[in-house]
Amino acid sequence: MKLTDKIIPYKGTESIALYTTLKDVRDMLKKDSYTFRQEVWRATSDDPNPFTVIIIDNVMSLFFAQNMKLFKIVLWENYKGCLPNGIHPRMPLAEAQTIDPELTFDEWNEVYLSPAGYWLEDNLNTKEALSISVFIKEIEDDDLFDSCAW
Repeated sequence: MKLTDKIIPYKGTESIALYTTLKDVRDMLKKDSYTFRQEVWRATSDDPNPFTVIIIDNVMSLFFAQNMKLFKIVLWENYKGCLPNGIHPRMPLAEAQTIDPELTFDEWNEVYLSPAGYWLEDNLNTKEALSISVFIKEIEDDDLFDSCAW
């Protein structure tokens, strides 16, 4: 895996494909000698569908559903790759909005959504893209996503 891989909406990156199993991602990271930690995140203490998250500090967070398949990748400020349109972490948000004028702010999730299949989280202090998230299409349909039949 390279930290300069292209970020591909609905696909992942050039090295890490969405829908990949937790075991396969862990094996790849170990083979490439990346230091990471694994956590389980729950919305509530009795959440029946916790997420397993692999974190490479300041680089990426990889989210796995209960079926242990990768459904979302969040790429942070130390990730050097970019989307096909050139948007990358640390880019000024105003520049990203010029490149993708269809970015709209979602107040509930506090991210900028693109119909092209990615989200931008902004840094309120620097007015830059703090992170870029790419995800599976099923995440846009709660029932389909929650079923984990993908």
